[in-house]
Amino acid sequence: MLDVDGTRASEFPADLESESSKINRLEDKNAYFQNQLANQMNQLISRLTSVLNIHLNTGQQSIINTSEVFMSLEVYSSKSQLNSKVLMQTKLEPLAPFGNSKSLIANTNVSRSISLSMTDQNGNQIEVKANDTHPIEIMIPRDPNLVIPTMILQNVTSNDSTPHQQLFNLHYVNLTSSLSISIHIEIQPLNNNSIVYLLIYKFDQIPLLNDSTSQIDGWTILNSSNFNYFLDNQQTRNHHSFVFGLRELNPSEIVTETKPPVTNRKFNFTSNYQLRIFASGCYYLDENNQWKDDGLRVGPLTNYNQTQCFSTHLN
Repeated sequence: MLDVDGTRASEFPADLESESSKINRLEDKNAYFQNQLANQMNQLISRLTSVLNIHLNTGQQSIINTSEVFMSLEVYSSKSQLNSKVLMQTKLEPLAPFGNSKSLIANTNVSRSISLSMTDQNGNQIEVKANDTHPIEIMIPRDPNLVIPTMILQNVTSNDSTPHQQLFNLHYVNLTSSLSISIHIEIQPLNNNSIVYLLIYKFDQIPLLNDSTSQIDGWTILNSSNFNYFLDNQQTRNHHSFVFGLRELNPSEIVTETKPPVTNRKFNFTSNYQLRIFASGCYYLDENNQWKDDGLRVGPLTNYNQTQCFSTHLN
């Protein structure tokens, strides 16, 4: 809540308090004013769009860039109707709305939102169809004020001097969010970039891999060309946890087969490594102002500066 929101809520008009019991509490009063401001912004943008639609010619673009909103309007010629034009509106808001949910089911902190719309010259919505073969790609820039957490040192070499029988060094990731998220794993060895790792993982259980047991959902080989690993939100959907194991491979274990190298020998790390794990999500607001994730997939180009989203459910 911003300071100005608290001030306005404390000065809530008495005649409005009788309208609904829902706006008696401070946070409900704050939500009331924020909804009022959002409605005013939507009305203003709607009027601007109507005016610019009249004055913009085919091939022209108008950009409005303020601290509250970035909006681009572009005019194209219609392929289906002669002498008709299509208006495409792109709007980026610096802070994604919380939505109507009373519980924080989507972490929209330090997140931005983008909306796209296409209308004809009469203001009628034009359908934009997408599917798995031809999805709509949207790049959402992150807030530049986002603080990137530092990598966490994994002191795995110290385990080599103590008795243990672990084949992999295990890491746990919580997936209890009600909306699906992608998982991004970054690994950086400290002393030797020529190291090769075997990464295995399993959802909701501990992965097991030896010469007698193979209970994994996936695996990969990581080396100096790429020490990162990515799973999109479609892979993590409907799971509660993600557990991955890491071991350093010796030269005899480094193979280029379609199956992971299997061994019963305990792990032996020659170098400690740093680890960072972050999550991303692609969500949309439905007609009830609730965040949803169906039909959306987080893309592999997602990083600290942007989230790549693919949409296959828009019509």
